[in-house]
Amino acid sequence: MAKRILLCLIALALIGGCGKKEEKERKQTSLPSVGDNADNGGMLRFTLEGKAMRDRFVVAQFTPRGDLFMEDNLQIYNYDINSDKYPRLLMSVNTRESDLKKWQGQTLKAEVVAFTVSALSAPLTSQGELRITRVNDQFVEGQFHGELLSEENGKSFEIRGEFKAVLRWNV
Repeated sequence: MAKRILLCLIALALIGGCGKKEEKERKQTSLPSVGDNADNGGMLRFTLEGKAMRDRFVVAQFTPRGDLFMEDNLQIYNYDINSDKYPRLLMSVNTRESDLKKWQGQTLKAEVVAFTVSALSAPLTSQGELRITRVNDQFVEGQFHGELLSEENGKSFEIRGEFKAVLRWNV
């Protein structure tokens, strides 16, 4: 009888201990992310109408052609989709080269360059050029330029800059 009680107590201790471990693991996975207001290792510097702007959160998301895009797509941006962060910059490049490392050294047409100053303003948009200077497993680096157009008043603004974006694969 004593052995049965001892075995039950050991079983309860093991079950209780495992439950605490699972609870601890759940707590670790539910920690909030730092979001796009923190430094992710990227760098964005650009000028717009002579005003210099910088950001330490920059992502280069590569999506191979398939269901989402007819061509291979690279989007470079400095914000998360549900963020209230401004100003926002988005650039999108399409090409038919699935090996992103072969983009290095090339100047590509940026299909979209969009810059949004605030939630209350319409984005300034244009087409431009993006030069990829370096690609590795973690980052994409390069320069860009374009003429942003305000659809509200027809005024254009030159934008040019450089970036080092953290590489994400969307596969």
